[in-house]
Amino acid sequence: MSPELIVVIVLALFFLLLAIEMPVALALGASGAVGTVLLHSFKVADSVLANVPFESTAKYSLVVIPLYIMLGAMATQARIPERIYTMINRVAGRFKGGLAIATIGASGGFAAISGSSVATAATLGKISVAQMMRHGYRAELATGIVAIGATLGILIPPSIILIMYSIMSGESIAALFSAGIVPGILSAIAYIVTALVLVKKHGVAIAEKQEVLETVAAGSVAAADAARAEAIAGGDAPSVRVGRSPEMALGAEASAAAPVEQSSLFSELRSLFWLLAIVAAVVISIFTGITTLAESAGIAAVVATVALVFEHYRSGVRGVMRKIRDGLAESASVTSMAFAVVVGAGIFAYFLVSARVPNNLSRWFAELDVPPLLIVVLILLMMVPLGMFLDSLAIVVIVVPIVYPTVTALGFDGVWFAILLVKLVEIGLLTPPVGMNCFVISGVTGIRLETVFKGVAPFLLCEAVLVVILLLFPDIVLFLPNLLSSMG
Repeated sequence: MSPELIVVIVLALFFLLLAIEMPVALALGASGAVGTVLLHSFKVADSVLANVPFESTAKYSLVVIPLYIMLGAMATQARIPERIYTMINRVAGRFKGGLAIATIGASGGFAAISGSSVATAATLGKISVAQMMRHGYRAELATGIVAIGATLGILIPPSIILIMYSIMSGESIAALFSAGIVPGILSAIAYIVTALVLVKKHGVAIAEKQEVLETVAAGSVAAADAARAEAIAGGDAPSVRVGRSPEMALGAEASAAAPVEQSSLFSELRSLFWLLAIVAAVVISIFTGITTLAESAGIAAVVATVALVFEHYRSGVRGVMRKIRDGLAESASVTSMAFAVVVGAGIFAYFLVSARVPNNLSRWFAELDVPPLLIVVLILLMMVPLGMFLDSLAIVVIVVPIVYPTVTALGFDGVWFAILLVKLVEIGLLTPPVGMNCFVISGVTGIRLETVFKGVAPFLLCEAVLVVILLLFPDIVLFLPNLLSSMG
């Protein structure tokens, strides 16, 4: 059997396993093991399964992943994202479309402490979708804003995806983090502009009432509900249909049953202080070279834990310990899933390398009589269908070792390609049939998945425009890394 046929069989098996809802990590590992058996023998596959799990995870550089996951979990337990959202809402909520601005702004803030798009979607999905719908936003618009805002989590430093790209490619993590700042800010601005255009186009009738605007700014949920009921009675507000599956309804009811604490301006300012302290711990320590990446992640995680203790000390030692336990349990759960993907992808990558897929792909691209930039475009377009089915971490672990040598051999900058890759992964996180961000938001809100996809569609056009701009003007990405390099 030829290696090419074996590769086709293994890829078909992989997508079949995904279709029957096998976890991505197991699908990668199983299909990679079967491919190794077909390509070599059971003895070689046995050796791979014995060695690759250890070799792919026993790396000091990977310690930053659980630390940044812990950072996000502890910050969430300290209610930092929720209060940042409320604080931005106090200012922006007074204007039409202000809730959209607050949501995207809070997404950028939470992205700076979590490094995860899915975590951002889950956290802000619980907080902001209901708030926007309460004030007249249609379901698709509210969920679309949260879904697109959450994608900032894998672009704005510290990004777990960029960390993994650095590990897989050898590029400087400081250069990757600095390269993500300007595109991240540009993306946030583009999302806000798109959201405001959609708000103006569709209209948010209830948010035009001054008393509701004041209610939103003050954060009074009960009064906002009363104002919405009055507007509906007067025929001002659009109706919103919310469809739920039993599982999603259960999750939504559980979220609704949780007590909602009113935050004061002072508590919001404290959360802003903690956010700035965490960002400073990460950014300053890395860019100045005071600490290593792992040390900066550890410092930031400690700051988030101190914030948790300070914010909950009134609940006593047991209350604080319960919050810490919950944060550590969440960190352990997410970390185990992330490392399972790394192990599965390591087995799958061994098979691809054994089948000489990277070498054959590089040779095939080199033989194409087309401009090198077009080859990069073709590689990037491959990320969209992969993002429909695979976790973003799995995409980076599998794809980067294969395509990175080709891209750099064509004369392109690896840091520039990393940001473009992340942007295409972002699009994959929003694209049917899976669309991880959309799926998570649907789960935490109870809104039908097709409604979320409908709301995301206009923002996908915005993302496509941003990718074209970054593709044609690399200096937007490379300006800050080059500046920091020249200063160092």
